[in-house]
Amino acid sequence: MEPAARHQQPAQALATLPGSRASCALLTILTILLVWPTSTPTLRVLVLPLYFALLASFFWTAGRGRDALQDQAMRLVRWGFLLLWFGFTVGAVIHFGEFDLHSVMFAYLREACEQGALFLLGVTLIAYGLMLWIPRVIQANEVLSHHLDQQASELVVAHNAKSELEHQLIEADRRGILGELAGCIAHDLRNPLAIVVGAAESLCRRQRSASQIMEHTDVIRRNISRACNTLDSLIDLGRPRAQQFVTIDAGEVADEVIGLVHTEARRQGTQLMVRCDENATVYADRNLISQALLNLVLNAVHATTDKSAVVVRLRTIGRPGQQHTVIAIEDRGCGVRIPARMGDFAPFRTSKPDGTGLGLWSCRRIAEEHGGSLALYPRHRGGARAMLSLPATPPRDIHQTGDTNAVEEESCPTTVS
Repeated sequence: MEPAARHQQPAQALATLPGSRASCALLTILTILLVWPTSTPTLRVLVLPLYFALLASFFWTAGRGRDALQDQAMRLVRWGFLLLWFGFTVGAVIHFGEFDLHSVMFAYLREACEQGALFLLGVTLIAYGLMLWIPRVIQANEVLSHHLDQQASELVVAHNAKSELEHQLIEADRRGILGELAGCIAHDLRNPLAIVVGAAESLCRRQRSASQIMEHTDVIRRNISRACNTLDSLIDLGRPRAQQFVTIDAGEVADEVIGLVHTEARRQGTQLMVRCDENATVYADRNLISQALLNLVLNAVHATTDKSAVVVRLRTIGRPGQQHTVIAIEDRGCGVRIPARMGDFAPFRTSKPDGTGLGLWSCRRIAEEHGGSLALYPRHRGGARAMLSLPATPPRDIHQTGDTNAVEEESCPTTVS
């Protein structure tokens, strides 16, 4: 217990007794009157009955309604103060009535009341009460100390249990993060490796010209480089990655991603097309946006089964200074039943039999880091439309994304064919 708390506790306990503060104040005044250097014998005779009357009244009223103050010890203390009050009151009556001047008996009675047998009896009763009270106080203090020690031990055990539980929660959270990280890295490695495999199989199926071999090997080289970048990101995970936000040509990034996926799309018989507004730009990290577009385009290519086209549309919308570039990836695959927005893209949640559920989640995180949005809509005649909305120019505050749902709705109604 702190010193301030120890000082406050007696005062708080004293305040709970009725009339305690007033009794202390009156007792102080009466004590000053008794020890005052110029006090007269008459004043002393008058003050002493008041002094012990105050003490007797306090101890009698303090015990009302309190079982702890109704024992034998407290009763002895009360009767002791009551006898002292009675003795000094009799002495005061004899003094002011001047009975001691006319009778030896009254002089002896006053002597017995103020300094003799009655006085000693009252003091003795008070002493007996205190002597019986002290062991109870000691016992109560020992019980209290035992309970405090027991509670302190229980508190230590509870604190240790809490620390252990927190440690287990932290470990479980770490394992969950590591699991998500491993799945995300595996997903980001699978895409370029799948393209490399597709390009290699395409080279092996039939004789190729030198230009075709160069085209295929360039695709293989770029995807191997992308896989190496993913591994480098894993190695550098312990250090914060500085994202390089710059204004880049969105159509150029789309063409680059289409070039990476071209071989895989041709192997599946799927056409790839880009429809881009003039001067469509995004304020983003080029590598992260390329990764997000690669995931979305590959999803569209893999979902397309009827040899139809996958179209990438880029459109700039919004007021000057608050413009967004919306990148729509459209396919005619199996599609989705209902629209899905940012909160719906959770890790390891997928409808693909061989999927990891991390592609759209990775795209969602990239969109969040850029202050953009991601949504997936069903198309009217089948298929799906993935909508990636990103700031077109450097915003005043990159974290102020505005109403991204409004951007999505403005750019793409769910029933557009």
